[in-house]
Amino acid sequence: KQWYQRRVRENYLKAMAAAANYAWVNRSSMTFLCRQAFAKLFHSTPDDLDMHMIYDVSHNIAKIEQHMLDGKLKTLMMHRKGATRAFPPNHPLIPVDYQTKLDNQS
Repeated sequence: KQWYQRRVRENYLKAMAAAANYAWVNRSSMTFLCRQAFAKLFHSTPDDLDMHMIYDVSHNIAKIEQHMLDGKLKTLMMHRKGATRAFPPNHPLIPVDYQTKLDNQS
């Protein structure tokens, strides 16, 4: 039974990775086409219009993470359907450009 569960888990992660790649290409294609449409409308270029990707994130993905469960640190597969992981301010996994210091805000 254990080898079967491992195979199911591995196949699930492979399928999830393929879906995430497909979604990334789809978002990239839509971004490209939007930029081109605005450039045509305004008789300019996307760069001259300052149209740049600000942030791209998958919101349907499973990831292996460590969490406290019943007082013990466990390695778990977390699947956030339609949501992204939330981190506290200045967490090391947040890119520096997107970190904020709440103590300096009013």
